[in-house]
Amino acid sequence: MPFILSACNYSIAGISACDLSNFMKPRLGEHRLIQTGPSGKTSYIKYKELGPLDISEHGYGSTAKLHIPPIQESYHLQFILSGSSEWNIAGQHFRLQQGDSIVIPPGDEYGMLYSPDCRKLIIKVPRSFLHQSAREFGYLVPSSQIEFGRRPLPFDDSATLHNLLNDILAFQECTGAERASFYYCKLLTHAILKTYDSNLCLPHSQTRLHDRQLEQIHHYLLDNITGELAIEDLARHCRISRKSVYNLFERELKMTPVAYIRRLRLESVYHELAHKPGIRNITEVALKYGFTNLGRFAAQYREHIGELPSETLRRQSRCA
Repeated sequence: MPFILSACNYSIAGISACDLSNFMKPRLGEHRLIQTGPSGKTSYIKYKELGPLDISEHGYGSTAKLHIPPIQESYHLQFILSGSSEWNIAGQHFRLQQGDSIVIPPGDEYGMLYSPDCRKLIIKVPRSFLHQSAREFGYLVPSSQIEFGRRPLPFDDSATLHNLLNDILAFQECTGAERASFYYCKLLTHAILKTYDSNLCLPHSQTRLHDRQLEQIHHYLLDNITGELAIEDLARHCRISRKSVYNLFERELKMTPVAYIRRLRLESVYHELAHKPGIRNITEVALKYGFTNLGRFAAQYREHIGELPSETLRRQSRCA
């Protein structure tokens, strides 16, 4: 079953390629329309805002060549509804045809060629929202960013993402529906993370922590996350040497024990600021988890979480 954007904020047909490009730039991201096929008003656009997401269905109605500079603050999930689209990214050339999809991460610069009958559905997901959602669902998120594989993925009509997206495209926002919109967006990000290959570590409740000793250490750390934690404690807990602890973390998680402990503590702070009502003092929460240098804590928090602690707390206060 094809996607149909049936509930939208704007639906405009019979416009020029230039008008379509100008409409999309402030909503979906900067790009440059290099050339098109025969001139005429053959383009169309359907556009929908849903919480932090921007969603569009569009087609140029003729061949169209675009250059997309690096977009630093958002991911783009793209579906080819009909026709085809050729891509050039980082020296790689590939073609997406009807039924294919792909996730473009922030920072990629690429060229794109639409076929005359190409129609696309694009979902723009802010980087901060995707990263925050991933952490809330229990993933270990890289301090840089989530990277997705560039291999196109065919639609799966029975997949959670497909069914959820169809519901979202038909969802009609109204007064009082803001919370429903927010949860739809959260569910969509979760479906994206489950569907497309990425550099994320799976939640610890799943089997990614298949090493028994590492799983023991992880639970020990969570049980003692607000106390003093030393490598010797981890070694003693698992009855292995200090060197074996370092080797275990490097082999399984590609990081040091200290970096892993800091990550768990930062995510614990985030969980309290984002979900625990009544918090007014960020300093108390930071000190609770062992962050005594508040300037360094704020910098590490922003690097890992993607926003300042005050921004997390302010958002929780608004949602309360």
